[in-house]
Amino acid sequence: MNRQENTHLSKRLDRGFALMEVVVAIAIFAIGLLAYAQFQGNLTRSAGDAKLRTAAGNLGEELVEVQRRFRRLDTDPLGQEHAYQDINDRQFSVTRDGLAFDIVQDVTDYYWDSSSRSFSTVQPAGRLHSDFKRVTLEVAWADPVEFRVQDEVSTSGQLGGGKITLNAIVSSVVTATNHLALIDDLNGQGFDPEVPYEPGELPDVVALDLGNNVFRETSTPLPDVIRADELVETGFDLVTYNSDPNGAIYRRREDIRVVSCNCSLQAPPADVANRGHRPMTWNGAEYVVGEAVAKPVGVAASGNQSPLCDICCRDHHDGGSGAAFDATDPGRGRYDPFRSSTEYIDSGLFSGDHKHYSRDRDGELLLADSVGDAYVEACRLVRKDGFFQVAQDLRQEGLHSFPADYLDQVAEEAEYSGYVTEAVKQFVGLAGNNYEVTPPTLPEPAQMVPPLAFPASSSADASALPTALGADSQQLRSRGVYVNYLTDEARALIQCLSLEGSGCGAPGIANALEAIPFFDVQLTWLSRWNEIPVNYPVNVTNQAVASNNTHSRGLAQLASGTGLSQVRQSVHKGNLGLTGTDPIDPEFGTRLAISPLYVNALSGMPAPTPGAVVVAGEINSSVPGVRASDVETESTEAQCDRNTTGYVCLVNLLANSPTLKVSNYERRNRTIVACSGELDVEAANTGSSPYTVFYLPTGGSEAVTADIVLKQDSCG
Repeated sequence: MNRQENTHLSKRLDRGFALMEVVVAIAIFAIGLLAYAQFQGNLTRSAGDAKLRTAAGNLGEELVEVQRRFRRLDTDPLGQEHAYQDINDRQFSVTRDGLAFDIVQDVTDYYWDSSSRSFSTVQPAGRLHSDFKRVTLEVAWADPVEFRVQDEVSTSGQLGGGKITLNAIVSSVVTATNHLALIDDLNGQGFDPEVPYEPGELPDVVALDLGNNVFRETSTPLPDVIRADELVETGFDLVTYNSDPNGAIYRRREDIRVVSCNCSLQAPPADVANRGHRPMTWNGAEYVVGEAVAKPVGVAASGNQSPLCDICCRDHHDGGSGAAFDATDPGRGRYDPFRSSTEYIDSGLFSGDHKHYSRDRDGELLLADSVGDAYVEACRLVRKDGFFQVAQDLRQEGLHSFPADYLDQVAEEAEYSGYVTEAVKQFVGLAGNNYEVTPPTLPEPAQMVPPLAFPASSSADASALPTALGADSQQLRSRGVYVNYLTDEARALIQCLSLEGSGCGAPGIANALEAIPFFDVQLTWLSRWNEIPVNYPVNVTNQAVASNNTHSRGLAQLASGTGLSQVRQSVHKGNLGLTGTDPIDPEFGTRLAISPLYVNALSGMPAPTPGAVVVAGEINSSVPGVRASDVETESTEAQCDRNTTGYVCLVNLLANSPTLKVSNYERRNRTIVACSGELDVEAANTGSSPYTVFYLPTGGSEAVTADIVLKQDSCG
């Protein structure tokens, strides 16, 4: 750049900005300020409007949720509880944080038509309640409304009116979120969500036909042996379902656990929160949780057992008083209504409670009658509203044995189902007020009209070994029929349904059989199996209970000799039958059910010389956590069999040194020995896999009683 150009540029800069340039700059700045002011006003207005809509939306959702929390279906005549039928069209106003909202509620009822499998707004004849309600809420606010949007900023009050609309569905089906509704009569027309069910398969699972395409079946009980304390928890499902060509649909599922526990006796607690509950009972339509009362309780004596032992030990006690006690139905408040009066404590701190026992060092039953005393308990628990509750004890009324080829066919299933359902109906028909005092018996198959005889139930119809296919063994089968306690309330409902009456107060129940608390269950791997004569010509397996039925029981095997064997299965009729627990009270033997079955053996081999000396006795345990029922036996020069309470041996006539070996009583970190005051010890191992071998007596013709007791450390 030359000198002349620089001089010219300098002169221009010295003159400054023109007036027009200043005016234009001021105009641009003013327009920007106006735009910013308008933006800020719109932002403030939008924030206020958003907060209004949020407040209206929250209010609408709150109103919907409040209506979903109904506690009954029909309107409460006392006006104290919100009901499903109270959800109707209405208009009202609500003030929230100084803001006034006008509410318009429009309700449309929908009814499920099972024939067309669709919903309709037309109320069918005889229907008292809809299945769903569609609730439309219009939440409006008036003009003007001031709304605070920041700490020191409020709208001008000129936002104008507005409204939002919410749609919601309210179901009449009771759920945990709306608590327990007091359901009045739906005439069996209530709607439940359809949940597909896959029925079990024969022969393990048998579907009992309840009528009207309704069936009931029980899964195979699966024991869980908790090795830390050798206690058992057995679980199974009881399912009632509809079945048609399109598939099966759940109607009801009962999750059942039966558990044995080591407990410690405690006095009635002063703290209401620690009180035990009366038993959960069946009223014909559902389980009813027992109330908490002041009565003796127990605590779990060990943490190494089922978690359900906490509630089992606490609740499984009788006695106490409460508002729900019914003098006309005393059995409803007892865990085993069929106990005799001599089985209850009649005075003192534990008055009214049924007796509990442990074992002393000699294996004898020892009454728990002081605070802190140990005892063994067995409980049935049923899941209710997501939680297990202690229910009344199981009550077996029938036990049946079958050969391996029965219940494989649908026709056989129908025959067995027909017997069970008809026998149960006759049994319930004989159960009147206080029937537990002199309970009726379930009719045997031969007592039905016409008489019924299951295969191998007599010597004339014995099952053969080898089988028709040449197998030298067959898995025998066992099924038990249980009819749990019938409360007065349940019997009244059953009678109403039996008469096909309306208004019985049983929503969705198809017939009386569905209201009866009965079921049939597989007991093959929980029953004890014994044969007569012992071991020959047929021998039946009888192993200790193991988790998931991995043990063997009821497998009839061809031994030596030819002829007829009577195979007898036995199982306790109550909770103990499903846990394999040792006898825990003096009445154990009177509550054993026995079912015979006949097997004709054709081995072609001579049988051993019959035994002349009978040696038998109980096997008990004085060591907590060591179950005598797990003990297994072997023998030499004798035929010995393990039974429900002990063993029996037939000593061979020409035996020189017959022995009985007992084993399977190992306990980690403890030395366990088998002791007998009548039998001499030939050999013993107290280390890993302990066992004891006893000499059996020879000669003479008198039966010998020789009990065996498991003790810790020594026999002294």
